[in-house]
Amino acid sequence: MTIAQRLGAIALLTLLAACKAQPAQTPAPGPATVTAPANGRVEIRVDDQGYHPSTIRAAAGSSLTLVFRRVDALNCGDKVKFPALNNLERDLPVGQAVEIPVTVPASGALAFTCGMGMYRGSVVVQ
Repeated sequence: MTIAQRLGAIALLTLLAACKAQPAQTPAPGPATVTAPANGRVEIRVDDQGYHPSTIRAAAGSSLTLVFRRVDALNCGDKVKFPALNNLERDLPVGQAVEIPVTVPASGALAFTCGMGMYRGSVVVQ
């Protein structure tokens, strides 16, 4: 077997091994809708698919703490905005929890979006 044949065989074996490698497992984002717990603290994951959960159900007038955690920089979730709260806007640094206290409206929903308006979520009166 020549050196060129050996190198070709090694390259082929390397490619076959790479094809069998398992891709990294991304943790499941969680449910799309949750009901706020009794303590009012809701963890919201921000990733390349948006907000998880994207809908939070809660009693009218209740106080919530929305805790946003951006898991990577590969998305447009670097900010969260609340248009109905005088355009309240907070930066979401990767890997850091950002707590935002809100009061659930008497009716309807309290919307939040990313800085570009591509990711959407809401707190909905139940």
